[in-house]
Amino acid sequence: MKKSTLIDNGIVYVDKFVKQTSVMRTTLKDIAKYLNVSTTTVSRAINDKDDISLEMRHKVLKVAKMLDYKPNSVAISLRKKTANNLIGVIMPVVDHHFFSTILRGITTTELKDDYMILIGESNHDVDREKEIINKFGDHYVAGIIFVPSRNKNSKDNVQLLQKRQTPFILIDRTFKDFDGSFIQHDDFQGAFKATSHLLERGRRNIVLLKGSDECSVSQSRLEGYLAALKAADISYDHELVISCTNASKYEGFMAFKNILESQKRPDAIFCITDHLAAGALDFAKSKNIKVPEELSIVGYSNSEISQNVTPTLTTVAQDGYEMGRLAKEYLIEMCNHKNVSHQKVFPSHLIVRESS
Repeated sequence: MKKSTLIDNGIVYVDKFVKQTSVMRTTLKDIAKYLNVSTTTVSRAINDKDDISLEMRHKVLKVAKMLDYKPNSVAISLRKKTANNLIGVIMPVVDHHFFSTILRGITTTELKDDYMILIGESNHDVDREKEIINKFGDHYVAGIIFVPSRNKNSKDNVQLLQKRQTPFILIDRTFKDFDGSFIQHDDFQGAFKATSHLLERGRRNIVLLKGSDECSVSQSRLEGYLAALKAADISYDHELVISCTNASKYEGFMAFKNILESQKRPDAIFCITDHLAAGALDFAKSKNIKVPEELSIVGYSNSEISQNVTPTLTTVAQDGYEMGRLAKEYLIEMCNHKNVSHQKVFPSHLIVRESS
């Protein structure tokens, strides 16, 4: 069966769940029709009720096996209002390289356990996040893997999950004083290593293209950049730090353009995404600025674009796949053992390529 697309106002029902709820699924009604009895009789026989004869129970179970009937665990959970074998995943976007690798890590292990995946795409909208959380609640998910949006008010939705005592684990972004379960990349060290690498190359006027001021990841990378400058006794120039809301390739192109128009002439650019770096590289090429001879460029994430541009981009790698795989493993343990908590920080790793 083909993978499902976005349905139910933004919630994706991934393969295994789609197959389970397919119209081809054998129902109690199918068994009842085959035996020419009521669905109530079939239901009571399958659920081993005392008022059903042994002969009828054997007939029902034989036909159920023949027609490959399987109880709908979701429907049962909805009736009983108990958690089932569904895991909810909330992400800002699913087609972003880093987030998609996290999702691959979550779903690739799916066939090794009995859990099914629901995915909600928030588009960095905190109201949408809350709506998805409520929908997941309606489906009585066992737990939630949550990549918060870059909006600082996403913390309110984290507190909502805590209030409801829903097992959940954060990936990538956390919040100050958050003491729950999370998995994240060491963004401070990643930025520190990237900036230190440029300084070791003799660069002194290093531009930082960062993300939104509200984004904790962006702030951590800013702090790593500043710490590297301080360690090298380089004065901080606030005009060399540019905020890029969407951290896109277009923003990288325009940010570098604006820097040159302001009469600043950097000798290096550190970008908190590879797309920003690719955009800056495009503008450098348009002005015949030689990379890395005149300008060094470093990106972040080791996405596909970092290896598909010329020159290839030096970047900080993030192991999204392993983060997703581990998040699901941790969450399942948390669902089975309520007092369990996990906190994991993945170390940073700089990949040096042609752009620096």
